[in-house]
Amino acid sequence: MKDYEFLIIGSRGLLGSKIVKILKKKKIDHLTVARKNSNFNLNLKNFKKLNKFFLKNRFRVVINCAAIIDINYCEKMFDEASIINCKLVKFLSEMSKKFDFKFVQISTDHVYKGKKFKLNHEKSEVFAINKYAETKILAEKYLKKLKNFLIIRTNFTGKKKDTFIDWLIKSIKTKKTINLFNDMYTSTMDVNTCAEIIIDLASLKSKGIYNLGSRNMTSKKNFAISVSKNLNKMIKYKSVSCDIQKISRGKNLGLSVNKIEKKIGYKMPTLNQSIINLVKEYQ
Repeated sequence: MKDYEFLIIGSRGLLGSKIVKILKKKKIDHLTVARKNSNFNLNLKNFKKLNKFFLKNRFRVVINCAAIIDINYCEKMFDEASIINCKLVKFLSEMSKKFDFKFVQISTDHVYKGKKFKLNHEKSEVFAINKYAETKILAEKYLKKLKNFLIIRTNFTGKKKDTFIDWLIKSIKTKKTINLFNDMYTSTMDVNTCAEIIIDLASLKSKGIYNLGSRNMTSKKNFAISVSKNLNKMIKYKSVSCDIQKISRGKNLGLSVNKIEKKIGYKMPTLNQSIINLVKEYQ
């Protein structure tokens, strides 16, 4: 049996790939699991093969970045989405007990019920406003039974096909008129910073639930306008309510980051800093 510091599950996704890049840069030993182009190529629904992998390798920290985040898919295909978003997490929780590793679950700000213009704290009320949020809340319950766990509730974006920032910048550059939500507030941060902080937090003697986002919040509309200003380009948009969506979304998703700042000893970026970092990837 070989020992490693980290295992990254879902290593080909936006966040997982950034975490792996940083681990390589810092020369921290790790392994990866994904469907392809990883150390252990596997359909994550195959728990038997994943179990054999844990029998052959030992880890200090396992970070689960795998998730189905498409809200429409989760609503229509709840049972299928639950395999990755819930059942995989339950399996990894059992592995954590058996093999004594810290289990880090990447959750979402979408679990919060939220109060208008108020940042959500880790003890704020959670609410399954849709099936996606339901799967993430259920997943968190499995970790709370463990002695050594981290739940990271976050909202990030970055340069990759079909991400929010990718859609936004392409729309700005092609002068496409887009709908922007004027009543959905988030503390979105750039994925590179998010990945750095997750590694730092996971490396500490930390346990429980932590919010991870920018230090302040803004509406999706104002976020997009700020991106356009940093690009020095005009943005064509219609200001709309997120209520136009067929499936309900959380509106007040801003994150209080006091707890994580105190733990790791440095400040989270402001929204403007996160936007500058995101825009740099496209210049």
